[in-house]
Amino acid sequence: MNPNMKTRHARAFPLSDALCLPSGASKNEQGAPHRRPGVVISEQGFSRVPGRARVKKLAQDYRIRLATWNIGTLTGKTRELVDTMLRRRISIACLQETKWVGEKAREIDDTGFKLYYTGKDRYRNGVGIVVDKHLKDSVVTVTRKGDRIILVKLVIGGSIVNIISAYAPQVGLDDLAKEQFWEQMDDVVREIPFGEKLFIGGDFNGHVGGHKQGYEKVHGGFGFGDLNEGGRRILDFAVAFDLIVGNTL
Repeated sequence: MNPNMKTRHARAFPLSDALCLPSGASKNEQGAPHRRPGVVISEQGFSRVPGRARVKKLAQDYRIRLATWNIGTLTGKTRELVDTMLRRRISIACLQETKWVGEKAREIDDTGFKLYYTGKDRYRNGVGIVVDKHLKDSVVTVTRKGDRIILVKLVIGGSIVNIISAYAPQVGLDDLAKEQFWEQMDDVVREIPFGEKLFIGGDFNGHVGGHKQGYEKVHGGFGFGDLNEGGRRILDFAVAFDLIVGNTL
């Protein structure tokens, strides 16, 4: 693999276990949160938890492996990306720092994989989601918010599954940019109807730390380092929507 490709060497995320944990939330008609199974937020990667991902509550015939990469740039790396997904048996990959301009979808060469992306500047930001050839026809809608958030909605078996790829503003950017990002994340998640499943993969530019520190309902205690302001934003967002930090790197 190209050493310049900043990948998160993703393994399968144990979705069957996550579905049994405290679930995510969406609003009802009064705006109050509902609990629903199958909602997970990931900070930057799924590399810590081994095993095969089996989504039992989606459909018994489906196994889905999710991953997320800050890829640095997609230019010249699309085939390498597909090869990595095939080798690691990844079904859906969330990408950050794609640095591709436009709001488009395209097949990746002759692989059958499909890329959905959004970006405004070929030198920075940009996010995307790659869906493998077995699931690409299950995509029903795509939602883009600027060059930092993209959502792909799929119908898998009898369930509707939402996948979000997100790239939070880096350390050093002003607070306004960070507030705008989290407000957009809030808007996107609130639009997801009750009963639909949600998985978020992203580079959130924050550390949730190795200790729960009052976030026991959303933090499993398997992070590292110290909690910083970016990490607190992640945890507060997870609390607000009753999400779970499923993994972090």
